[in-house]
Amino acid sequence: MTILQLQVFAAAAEARSFTRAAEDLGFTQSAVSQMIQSLEKELGILLFHRSRQGIVLTGNGEAMLKHARLILHTTRVMKEEAALVVQMQAGSLRIGATPDIACRFVPQLSEAFKQSFPCAELVVFEGESEEINEWIASGVIDIGITMFPDPQWHSVPLIRDEMVVLLPENHLLRQESRLNFEQIKDQHFLMPKDEDLRKLLQSRHPGFNVVMEVKDFNTIQAMVQEGLGLSILPRFYISRLGAKLPAVSFAPALMQEIVMAVKNELDIPPLAAEFMRLGLAYIRKHRQDAVTGE
Repeated sequence: MTILQLQVFAAAAEARSFTRAAEDLGFTQSAVSQMIQSLEKELGILLFHRSRQGIVLTGNGEAMLKHARLILHTTRVMKEEAALVVQMQAGSLRIGATPDIACRFVPQLSEAFKQSFPCAELVVFEGESEEINEWIASGVIDIGITMFPDPQWHSVPLIRDEMVVLLPENHLLRQESRLNFEQIKDQHFLMPKDEDLRKLLQSRHPGFNVVMEVKDFNTIQAMVQEGLGLSILPRFYISRLGAKLPAVSFAPALMQEIVMAVKNELDIPPLAAEFMRLGLAYIRKHRQDAVTGE
C-alpha cells in the first residue's frame, strides 16, 4: 500500500469516476484502475461497485476511505511541518527595538534564538517607539520590543523592571527606604536621553528640575558619583554599574514594562513565534523580574 494508491482511491471516491479521477491527477484511466485493483487485492476487499453508470463505494470502501483520508491528512501535516522547519532554518527574522532595549536585552535573546536556529538570518533595527510601531504597521519588522506598543498590536509581556532613584554616595536622602517626587523635585536631575524612559518618567511627574540630558548610562553614573545631580534608572542596569551608589525605590513604585509586539496574534510568522517563545524561556530562566503572566 502506498500514499499514491490512497490518493487515487480518495480522488476516485470523490469524483465517483475513474476517468475524472485520472484527469484530476494527471494519470491515464487505465493507471487509476490498476492502482485501485492493486489496493483492493492487497486489502482483500472490494472498494467500489462498478457499473456502466460509474462507480459507487461499497460499505467496506466507505470504511476504508475514512482511514485513507486520515492517513493523507497526517501525511500533509508531516510535509507542512517539515517544510516549516526548512523554512525557519533558512529564514529571516527582523526585530525592532529602542536603543536602550537593544543594548540591554536583544543580544541575550538573539543568542538564545541563534542556538536553536543557527542558519536563520536575524536583523535588528533600532528606533524610538513611534518608529517601531510604524515598522510593525508597514511590515518592515516582524517583532517590536518596546515599552510603548500601539494598543492595536498583540503584545506579550517580557520584563518588568523597577525604576529607582540613583543618588550620590553622601546624599542626605540616601538612608530613605523610598523617595517621592516632592522630596526630589528641587534636586538637580540628570534625565536619561532615551525617548521611552523620558516619556515614562514625565508621565508620572513632568516637573523634574532637569539640568542635563545624558544618553549613556555609564556617564550618568559618573556624573551622579561626582555629585552633579541624581537620576532615575531601571534597577537592572544600576545593579551592573561599577560603583555602588545608593539606589532608592521610587514611591509610588514606578515600573518599566517591556513587551514583544506583533501586528496580528493570529498571523505570527513561524520564526517570530519561535523567537518569542525562546525569548520568554530565556528571560524566565535568567531574570528575576521576568513577567510570567501569573
